[in-house]
Amino acid sequence: MLVRPISVALRPLTNTDLEPIHELLSDWNVVRFMLLPHCETKAESEKCLRDLIAENPGAPWHSEVRAIQMQNSGEMIGICGVSVLQGSETGEIWYLLRPDFWGRGITTEAARMLLRIGFAEMKLHRIFAMCLPENPASARVLEKIGMRKEGCQRKSLRIHGEWRDCSVYAILRDEWAASIESGRMAAAVGQR
Repeated sequence: MLVRPISVALRPLTNTDLEPIHELLSDWNVVRFMLLPHCETKAESEKCLRDLIAENPGAPWHSEVRAIQMQNSGEMIGICGVSVLQGSETGEIWYLLRPDFWGRGITTEAARMLLRIGFAEMKLHRIFAMCLPENPASARVLEKIGMRKEGCQRKSLRIHGEWRDCSVYAILRDEWAASIESGRMAAAVGQR
């Protein structure tokens, strides 16, 4: 039996995304490994949504935040982004997905799109991601998209009031470009 791959699209967040944002941020299992807040009320989620959408030229960080939506239905099932320190050529990717969509390759597909945004559109030199050792599913996503584990930083992230160790994964633009080219070549060979 042939299984069709699930296909998602990324789009900018809007103020109308409050319901799916609240569904994500109010679920402890979704945010427990993230710097994003655990929002118990819609008012907290609304503030977070405004912050995610806001473009503040004076802020130290610039973020390209996107909704992850099912391509066939348009249903929003997660959020993701690329954050860059102003003046830097290095960005950080991150992602959140509804638990009922975990394990289907959706996060991997969205993370690949984030690399394209970071390297092709934002012209970054290096993209990294932080992953808690307690989150092996996220580590697998990062490895699938070609990122390499560079090391572990001890007690370097304060997440929900607790200092946590984190693994650092990264990929350089030339490594990403080479992987894209080898994928094209493999596809061409497979079509012959």
